[in-house]
Amino acid sequence: MNNNQNKFKLIITGVFIFFILVGLIAFSTYKSSSSTNNTVEISIWGTLDKTVFDKFITQYKQDKNLQFQIAYTYKSLSTIDSELVEAIATSKAPDAILIPTSLEKRYSDKVYMITSIPERTFKDTFVQEAELYLQPSGIFALPFFIDPLVMYWNRDMFSNESIATPPTQWSEFPFLAEMISQSDDNANITRSVASFGEFKNIDNAKALISTLILQAGSPIITSEAGVLTSKLDYKAPTDIMIPSVSALQFFTDYSNPKKSVYSWNRSLPRSKQFFLSEDLATYFGFASEYNDIKEKNPNLNFDVVMMPQIVDAKVKSTYGELYGFALMKSSSNLVQAYNLISMLIGADSVSVLMKFVDAAPARRDLISLGSLDPAKTVFYNSALISKGWIDPDTQKTNQIFQDMVENVTTGSMSIQESVSRASLELDNLLK
Repeated sequence: MNNNQNKFKLIITGVFIFFILVGLIAFSTYKSSSSTNNTVEISIWGTLDKTVFDKFITQYKQDKNLQFQIAYTYKSLSTIDSELVEAIATSKAPDAILIPTSLEKRYSDKVYMITSIPERTFKDTFVQEAELYLQPSGIFALPFFIDPLVMYWNRDMFSNESIATPPTQWSEFPFLAEMISQSDDNANITRSVASFGEFKNIDNAKALISTLILQAGSPIITSEAGVLTSKLDYKAPTDIMIPSVSALQFFTDYSNPKKSVYSWNRSLPRSKQFFLSEDLATYFGFASEYNDIKEKNPNLNFDVVMMPQIVDAKVKSTYGELYGFALMKSSSNLVQAYNLISMLIGADSVSVLMKFVDAAPARRDLISLGSLDPAKTVFYNSALISKGWIDPDTQKTNQIFQDMVENVTTGSMSIQESVSRASLELDNLLK
């Protein structure tokens, strides 16, 4: 009996050793394959500039001595939607896409939802805005970087008026409007403190208005159990006024000739051009515009700071455009594509990317490390307070926001009526 038991134990031990060896060989093979992906070329479409992406990949490969194959194709934000639909229909779609959150709703049925990452791990790894990717069916995309809205300011214009520092709160702007904004004898605005009040000639108008609304306390659009709903006209029991109404009131006052803060109208050049020509004291632009501003006017004495906030704001915020990698359902290389983008969103990879873009990492650990670049310090801090909303259709919501502003500035609607109408239009778009 003892001999039989010993033989049985030896057999069982042998079987376990066999499976352990098989497992180690399989793991080794999988690890080698997933770390290099050198047998499969992964196709990625994205709205990030191809020159920037290629420089980043080349540098990362050199730094880590890696060999993998990526075919990256740049696509315009305005055309990627139609091109992707056609590519899927003709079986020519990429394995993955690198897109901003503004396109998330459009591709929710085309993307493979990731379920292998625990929600706790996701939240601990990425900044709060990345939670827009968390859906009931899984993770829409793996966060890559954030392009936050910031404030650029003309240092000379402020110094000439003996103003030592740029505004940090919106309540400072009425005072600054009287100090800085100027008009000629015909009441034409020749110099302005800020571009508020119109839509067509204000760059990033929707992002700026979104910032004001988010800061006021409205999430704009919420998702409950996967159902998107407009909250543009939402008012909490503790609110004195609908947050969106107070935000739109502040915004449109600056284009009202009857107001003391009057500083902008539709006859002026586009806001970025007005800032470059040194006639606009503050410009609300994305972090990604930093080098473009430097290159277009090397003599402009400007700096960048975080977006101003509401007085005594308990929660600071700014609008941010979050970019992430999403896997396409139609891909025949899902495993390889997932392994690759998992590597590209890693700390080592994203730290290399930051050398080539004016933006901020979506990873909390990299933001915690900070940057020696004073501009990127602003971008990193802004990323931590960045917020966004799931945009059902960027072109149609642009029109909704434009109408919301112009209904007020033309006097065709009250601010309350305009906000309510915009909210209804958003809801109709979400259905």
